[in-house]
Amino acid sequence: MVYAEYLGQPSIFELARTGDLRAISDLINTYLRPEGISARVAPPDHKGCLPVLVEFQQEAMNEGIVKFICHLLWKLNAPNLEGVKIAARYQGDGEILWKQSVRLVTPANQVYRSKGQAYRRWLNLDGIKFKTLRLMFMMGSAVSTFVLGCWVSYYEVNAQQLPLSNPQEKVVMVAPPPKRHDTVQAALEVVPVVQQEQVKNPQDPTVTLVFGGDVTLSDHFEDVIGTNYSLPFAQLPEYQDADVAMVNLENPLTRSTLRRPNKQFNFKADPESVKVLTEGGIDIVNLANNHTMDYEEPGLVETMATLDQAGIKTVGAGRDIKEARRPTIIEVKSQRIAYLGYYDADFHAATESLAGTNPRYDERVAADIKAIRDQVDWVVVNYHWGVELAEYPGDWQIDLARFTIDQGADVVIGHHPHTLQGAEIYKGRPIVYSLGNFIFGGNSRADYETAVLRVALNANHQMKVEFLPVEVTQYQAKVISTKKGEDIIKRVGRLSQIFDQPMQSSVVLDTHQRQIKQVDAALTEPTLPLVTEPKPESPPTATEIVPSEPPKTLFSEPMQSPVSDGSGSMSQTESPLPPKLETKTETQDDLKPYIDQPFIKDPFISLPSFPQAPVPSTQSYRGSNSPISFQIAIPKQQSVSTGSHAEIDLPLKHRELDQVIG
Repeated sequence: MVYAEYLGQPSIFELARTGDLRAISDLINTYLRPEGISARVAPPDHKGCLPVLVEFQQEAMNEGIVKFICHLLWKLNAPNLEGVKIAARYQGDGEILWKQSVRLVTPANQVYRSKGQAYRRWLNLDGIKFKTLRLMFMMGSAVSTFVLGCWVSYYEVNAQQLPLSNPQEKVVMVAPPPKRHDTVQAALEVVPVVQQEQVKNPQDPTVTLVFGGDVTLSDHFEDVIGTNYSLPFAQLPEYQDADVAMVNLENPLTRSTLRRPNKQFNFKADPESVKVLTEGGIDIVNLANNHTMDYEEPGLVETMATLDQAGIKTVGAGRDIKEARRPTIIEVKSQRIAYLGYYDADFHAATESLAGTNPRYDERVAADIKAIRDQVDWVVVNYHWGVELAEYPGDWQIDLARFTIDQGADVVIGHHPHTLQGAEIYKGRPIVYSLGNFIFGGNSRADYETAVLRVALNANHQMKVEFLPVEVTQYQAKVISTKKGEDIIKRVGRLSQIFDQPMQSSVVLDTHQRQIKQVDAALTEPTLPLVTEPKPESPPTATEIVPSEPPKTLFSEPMQSPVSDGSGSMSQTESPLPPKLETKTETQDDLKPYIDQPFIKDPFISLPSFPQAPVPSTQSYRGSNSPISFQIAIPKQQSVSTGSHAEIDLPLKHRELDQVIG
C-alpha cells in the first residue's frame, strides 16, 4: 500500500477516519493480507455498527482477529462508528464459522454523545429563563428583586456544571500504517523491489501485463530490419500501452566470438539491437532458454549488462545460481508482480561458480515461490520446455504446470515449441503452454501468424486473461481483428480442448478461490500486531449482519467461481489430469525431464471429439482502445463424447522442419 507524501493529498488513514469504506477495507487488508487473510466491509447499520466479513485460507484464531480489527477501528476514532460485527469463513465457502459483535467506545463518539446531552440541558435551562422573566413582570418590584437574585445564583451554580459549548475534542494522534518494505526476502537472498513509475494510464488502477513468445533479433531479422529498430513494434500499441511487457529473448546481445561448441545453431545479435526492445516498450525478458549461453559466459554477461543499461529487467539466468534464481519484483500501481524463469537442468545450468540458466527442479520451484508468495500480490512463472513444433504439451509439462500453481503461482507461461499450443484454467489460474514465435529472426520466414497474452489485474484480485491474435509481416507485428485473427483464436481454442477446463479466448478469474497446497505447512495462528483487548460494553442487540453485497464505494464483489462470465456460473476448481499413455514409476530423472527426440507431430494425449471450435467472446479484443472491462460473456461448454468410437479431429500436418529452427 502506498501512502501520500504531501500535505495536499489525504492518506488512507485520514480517508478511513472520514468513513470511506474502501479506505477502511484497504487499511485492514494492509495488515491481514500478508497473513493469508482478507476482509470486506459493508455500510454501518442504523446503530453505527460496521459489518466486517473476514475470509482466510486456513482457519485463524478468532480472538486475535477480533482484537486486531477492534483496535484498528478504535484508532480511527471515527465519531459515527459505534461498534463492529465480525463474521468469518473460509475463502470461497459460504458457511459462516463464527460471529462476534463488539461495541467501540472511542473519544470521538463519546464527545458526540456529550454534545447532544449538553444541548438538551441548555434547552431545558432556556425554558426556565423564559418562565422566570415572565413571572417577574407580573409581580411587584420588591418580590421581583428577591426572585431575580435567587435566579442569578441558581444559574451561576448550574453554569459551572455544564460543559463548554465548544469543548476541545481530544484527538488521538496515530501514525498511518507503515509502507511495504522496498525489498523482498527470496529463497537465497534479499531482492529489491523495482518501482514501475512510468505507466501509460496512471489514473487507471487496473494493471495490464502482456506476454509474447520467442524473440530473436539476429540472422534473417538483421537482413530485413537493418537499423530500423522501431519497425517491429510500430504497429503494436498493445505493448507500449501495457504497464509491464515481457518476451522470451532467445539470443545473446554480444560481440563475443566464443561460440558454444557442439551446437547446430548459435544465435547472437549486436548489442545495438536492444533498441528494438526499448522502442517496443519491453520491460522484462526471460533468459531461461536454450540460446542464452550460445556464446558462453562472456556472451551472457554482456547481454545482461546491455539490457540493464537499457532499463530492461531479466529473469532466469545469471553469473551464478544465486543470480539465476533471483526473482524480479516489479511494483506498479501499488501491486507487486514477481517473475521467475526456468530451463532444463541438464543443459548449461548455473552453479555456485558457473554462469548459466536457472535449472528446473521441482523442489527449487516450490521453494522459490513459497519464499515470496506472502510478500507480493502476483507470481508469474516462465518455463522453456517441451518439443519444438509439437502442438500439444507432454504429460510431464501438464504435471509441472499444475504443480507450480499448487505452490502459489498465479500465471504459468510456456516457450520453446515455436508454435502456439493450448491453454487451460487450473484452480482459477491460467496456464499457457506455448506462445509460439513472436519476432523470431532465427529462420527465413518473416511472415506468419501468432498470438500474445494480455492479463489485466484489478485491485479486487480479479484477473482478466485474453489472447490477442497477431499477424507478423516482414517481422512487424500487428494485432488483427479480421477473419484471419478469428481463425488464430479458434485454433488456440481447438488445441485447448484436450484439457478438462480449456481456457476461453477471454475469461475473468476470481483469484480468491484458490487454496494453496503447502508442502511442509503446519497450521499456525497468524502473527497479528499486539493489541489490548477492548472491553465490550452492551453489544448491539440487533440481528447480526454478514455483508452479502458490498456498497458501491467498494470494489466489486469477487465472483463466486474461479471462472465466471459475471453471472455467477460455476466451474470446477480442481480437475484430474488428462489420460496418460504411460504409467511408469517416477524416478529422480523425472524431476528434470527433457525430451531430445525427433519432432513429435501428434498429441501426447487423446483428443476428444469436438464438432466446432469455441467462438471468441464478443468482448475479446477487436482493435478497441477502450478501457479493459472485467465483464464478459463465456459460451457454455458443449458436451463431448469420449467413447471408444468417438471421432477425433487430428491436427493438420506441421510445417516443414526447416521452416523453424532454434
